[in-house]
Amino acid sequence: MQMLRISSERRARLLADGLLAINARSQEVLHGLTFEESQFLIDFDDDDDGAADDDPSQERRSELSLRHEQARLRIATADDESSADEEQRPRAATKF
Repeated sequence: MQMLRISSERRARLLADGLLAINARSQEVLHGLTFEESQFLIDFDDDDDGAADDDPSQERRSELSLRHEQARLRIATADDESSADEEQRPRAATKF
């Protein structure tokens, strides 16, 4: 498995928040992003220089962050919808 270059501490936080996934290529990624995009976003957020607002890398960071959040919302919505379906199902009154 190809893992993102992040500290164990940060990985634990991201996993606890449900932000990481494993893609079809056995790569650790942020939801909705490729491995390379995930690594860019993590590296950018770790960079202490603070890029200027007109910096092309800031624009890319914003785009990737938005895609990641949209993917997370789709997952959360799908989970809520499936949970609602389960609540509507009739349940047996007794054990078999």
